Amino acid sequence: MYYYEKDYIMRLIHGIARTLARILFGKDEENGEEIAAVMSRAVHEKDDYFRRMIDAGDINKAEDRLFEMIESSAWAEKEMAALVLSFYDHANSKPDEFLAAAGFSREEIISGLTDAMKALGMEIPEYLRI
Repeated sequence: MYYYEKDYIMRLIHGIARTLARILFGKDEENGEEIAAVMSRAVHEKDDYFRRMIDAGDINKAEDRLFEMIESSAWAEKEMAALVLSFYDHANSKPDEFLAAAGFSREEIISGLTDAMKALGMEIPEYLRI
């Protein structure tokens, strides 16, 4: 895959996350803070935890824990959706080489985001799917 194709896919995934945030949270902030704006302190702390795991290359393990949280968390649906969107947007910000070394791919980001939102009872609209 050529660089411009990879960059295009990265931008599409980021665009999906931001668009879903706008739809779900009614936020339209220029600096991309739609997702963080709806997080409680506890969700921010968990988001930081997942970001550290992603940054360390433990993306698969972090994703497993994210899905465990989706199944067992008592957090509000919008807070869990914010955590999911932040998780996959952050993973998407990593270069392909980093993702490959972590055993993760852009395709897994897309399918994980879709599956996580579905687990929350929120389908990604057809027009946003890649």
